[in-house]
Amino acid sequence: MSISINRSKAVGKYFTSTPKKPVQPDNLNDKKSIYIGWGMIIFALLSFIFLSIISFVIRYFGIKKLRKALVDKENYERDFEQYKKDYARAEPKPSDEQIDEWMDDDIDNIIEESLRKLDLEDGDYTAKPFIIGGPADLDDTRYALGKDGKIRYSHLNVLIVYLTDHNILTYRCENTLESGQILKDSTQEFPYKEITNIEIKTINKKISFVNDKTDYEKGVQQFAIYTSGGNVIEVTYSFSHDAYHQGELVNIGSQQTIKAVRKKLEEYKKRYQKYER
Repeated sequence: MSISINRSKAVGKYFTSTPKKPVQPDNLNDKKSIYIGWGMIIFALLSFIFLSIISFVIRYFGIKKLRKALVDKENYERDFEQYKKDYARAEPKPSDEQIDEWMDDDIDNIIEESLRKLDLEDGDYTAKPFIIGGPADLDDTRYALGKDGKIRYSHLNVLIVYLTDHNILTYRCENTLESGQILKDSTQEFPYKEITNIEIKTINKKISFVNDKTDYEKGVQQFAIYTSGGNVIEVTYSFSHDAYHQGELVNIGSQQTIKAVRKKLEEYKKRYQKYER
């Protein structure tokens, strides 16, 4: 799948911190310092023969004042050049709505890929597929607080659950929003009777906001399916309600989706347990 260069750059900007503009030195004071410094040096040189000690002191402070003014000017020019480069990497940012649109496009592509990898057609499953997802648990995942107060993330972790007459099929993948590419994926298929537990759990993890260098421990919620073969299928989908955070996490799916998956799986599991008696 090809990806627009504009999208790749735009998403990169969205998840890059906008630098602060360096404080410009007072040009008037700088010029005064330079003039005073040169004046003190010239005066000291002219009066060196007559006032050797005094001229040395004046020359010393003149050079010091001149050097500071020149160093401040040089540092500002260097910092400003770096600021322009960093600003170009971070701005202009795409809108929150544009990021959401690209995320929706990626999810549509992920659904298509899941059907291909699981070799499924519309009539092969008995209910509409359940889609659950959130931020991928990767070191490269970055979080950004949008203007709408919602938190978005650079890498997605998506779980799609398909129910057939006898089996549950799952497709899980990690996707990068910048390129729209699937980084890693896996599929599993097992009968309902092998499901041993369906769980929603809260864990702590470090996350990095693009405009904040400090990593925070956040309570995040995970949906997990356990099977008798020791397999665990899990996906992070939300911040817990009691977690400290700046805004609401943009979810893939919803709490209602989680409840629907649990209800369907429990119904199917009970049905097949009844048939086996």
